Amino acid sequence: MQKKILFLVTGMTPQIITETLYALAVDPENSDKWVPNEIHVLTTSKGKIQIRSRLFNDGIFEQFLKDFYLSNIKFDDSTVHVITCNGEELEDLKSLDDNELAANETCRLIKLFTDDESSTVHVSIAGGRKTMGFYAGYALSLYGRAQDSMSHILVSEDFEFATNFYYPTPYEHFVGKYNSQEHLNAQHAKVFLANIPFVRLRNTLPTTHPLRMNNYQFSDVIEQLNQVNQTLSLEINVTQRYIQVNNSIKADLPPREMALLMWFADYKIQGKAGLKAPTGSHKGEMSFAEQEYIRELTEEYLIHYDELKESDTNIEITKDFFDSTKSKLKKHLEKQLGNELAARLMPKQNGRSTPFSLPIDKDQIVVINNFKDRVI
Repeated sequence: MQKKILFLVTGMTPQIITETLYALAVDPENSDKWVPNEIHVLTTSKGKIQIRSRLFNDGIFEQFLKDFYLSNIKFDDSTVHVITCNGEELEDLKSLDDNELAANETCRLIKLFTDDESSTVHVSIAGGRKTMGFYAGYALSLYGRAQDSMSHILVSEDFEFATNFYYPTPYEHFVGKYNSQEHLNAQHAKVFLANIPFVRLRNTLPTTHPLRMNNYQFSDVIEQLNQVNQTLSLEINVTQRYIQVNNSIKADLPPREMALLMWFADYKIQGKAGLKAPTGSHKGEMSFAEQEYIRELTEEYLIHYDELKESDTNIEITKDFFDSTKSKLKKHLEKQLGNELAARLMPKQNGRSTPFSLPIDKDQIVVINNFKDRVI
């Protein structure tokens, strides 16, 4: 059975919840009705009090279900999520730190809901602080799938601030007009669902991408995505066997792939034009010049491989070895850095049969090697 999850961010106006549910599930003018199995809300401690007092204790939500013959919608204290700081519930979003906590929790919840393959998620950005709505929309853009959707809610003007208005009732029910002695019949109210299209980025990220990991927070996501548009710097730490991009993102590489990247980096630092790939797969089919070139390449490569304190006498830089190791390097970088950043680090050719070169300025490459000049 497919799980349908309605996720909302709210502040001090819990009617956003019933208005959105009305527009999605029962509005007679909506030909494509969508009834959730669960309603999840992210709010503050004050917002939770409003939901509990007005929707639960006053029976508004229960009455809504009775009015429209709905059942089996889970919405209770367990699905009301409160933004916390060090275990304490936040009353409001009053600082930059509070907003970052809200962003992290929004990101976490939407990722959690969309990681469930059996779910469909609808996100409403109508309630709460404007920043909360933005974070919800941004998170859905990062993690949303084809079946997920997003909306905003608009209520007919007279009812927008009406006292005790929660949804258009199927019978006469009078509520107080804002700043007036006049009363309005909730049966005549209109609720408009504005579906919001959004860019879906989820499928551009492999399942092993860091942004798909559970320990990533909103600030980490932004930092990682922004790396793609920055000038790249590359640190190669030979001693610890890792690389670091822009002084922040690390990736561990196996010896052969690490040595290959070190080799390309060395060419760049020395100002060489690039490294021309070997040709020919079988010695018997190679010319003497091709075999001599492979011997020279192998000697160069082993200098860097030996720096990693690895010893493998079977290595020979043939076309197969070169292509295979370069392909594995690409996969390791994509897995740990993401496709976009990996593409900016991989050696490139300016044209067919031209040398491969790192697409990074030589002044942005640092090699740390504590093994050099040390007697082992």
